[in-house]
Amino acid sequence: MPDRPQTLIVSDLHLGGGEADPGDDHVYQKQELERFVRQRLASTAGQAGQIELFFNGDFFEFAQAKQDAYRSPSTDYWCSEPESLEKLEVILAGHANSFDALRDFQAKGNRVTIAAGNHDVDLYWPQVRQRLRQRIGTGLRFETGADWVERHDGRLHIGHGHVEDPANRFRHWSSPILQAPDGPRLEMCAGTLFMVRFVNGLEARYPFADNLHPVQNLAGILLREDQGGFASAGWMLLKFAARHGKSLGAQGTSNVGARLLARLRDDDDFAARLSAATSPALGEDWGGERLRREIVGEESLADLMMRLFGVLPSAEWQPLFDLPPPAVLGSGDNRTLGTIVGARHFGKEALRDLAQRRLDACPGAQVIVMGHTHLPDERTFDNGRYFNPGCWTRYLDLEQHPNLRLKDLQDESNFPYELNCVQVEAGAGGAPLAARLACFEKSG
Repeated sequence: MPDRPQTLIVSDLHLGGGEADPGDDHVYQKQELERFVRQRLASTAGQAGQIELFFNGDFFEFAQAKQDAYRSPSTDYWCSEPESLEKLEVILAGHANSFDALRDFQAKGNRVTIAAGNHDVDLYWPQVRQRLRQRIGTGLRFETGADWVERHDGRLHIGHGHVEDPANRFRHWSSPILQAPDGPRLEMCAGTLFMVRFVNGLEARYPFADNLHPVQNLAGILLREDQGGFASAGWMLLKFAARHGKSLGAQGTSNVGARLLARLRDDDDFAARLSAATSPALGEDWGGERLRREIVGEESLADLMMRLFGVLPSAEWQPLFDLPPPAVLGSGDNRTLGTIVGARHFGKEALRDLAQRRLDACPGAQVIVMGHTHLPDERTFDNGRYFNPGCWTRYLDLEQHPNLRLKDLQDESNFPYELNCVQVEAGAGGAPLAARLACFEKSG
């Protein structure tokens, strides 16, 4: 099927349950998505059916929509097909106006393509795709199973970007439907597990906490919270991410693991409570001195914490790994040990590096587009250009707010939104692609 002359790429809308859903991060108050689609439909190219509108991952927020639909007995797996469909119906009902606009857009001959990201791996289910085609139109296209999608004879390369993110990558991205004990289910990545088991529960007190994507960027803020088990949760996730990919820089400067190990060694009451929680949760005997004998370093401690994280309710896990008030560093310095974290978040540089590598590996590529970080970005290299439209939610650039604390996430209206798309035009007669970052609307 030939490419449309114009390709519009948007990313990370995170459509949830709409206005009735307090967990919906999509900027829906003024029907932004519907207005954007209808504006493009009214253009000369839209009326001629010459546009492909490409949603580059995380179009849907399956991890938060209708949370009670997910009923897996094992946290190794994400939704079954019926559970994903249950969530999808809530999203479709919550954004009916947007899906009406997409149907009208495609009915004119334009193309709508939805690519899967780490928050909507549910698109791999055949019945999910079928239901979306019923709602938007039979010509709706999907891109699943590949790290990169190419358009315009290989000159445009599109990828969500989570393949570079150790906390949100999948071991079986080409085919993530696995055989769970209760039947076929999707693979669960660590980032989704952290969202489901921890972040969703933060939302009532800290509404902006779930807007920090990728989720390990929230972990860097949690490390600054000495109490409530927050620092332990953040340290555990970053430790996992560092083990499964490039280090994000937290482990060398955060002392949470050392403090927990010291507590296990010196605090008999903590050791007893941890043993009492571990044995029934894991179905193994962790009594006596087994904990102190086997948990001797940060790696084994992080493993145990992650295993318990998957089976204990957050209301039990957090108090269990709460840290006692830390010591003060020294005279004249009122910073606690827990506030010195130095974590480098997953952001613009990681995807800029990936874009450069892609351009180097694919001599015909001219334009690289990714999402995932929620941060608008563009960069010109010697052999091509890279764009990131950012998200269609409110967002936070941690480079601009290095000292942010959890309490700062209580009022999400303090944070901006910038609704962008990347517009790519095919050059006539083999001319280079024309690409630009276009802003539809922004706050402030």
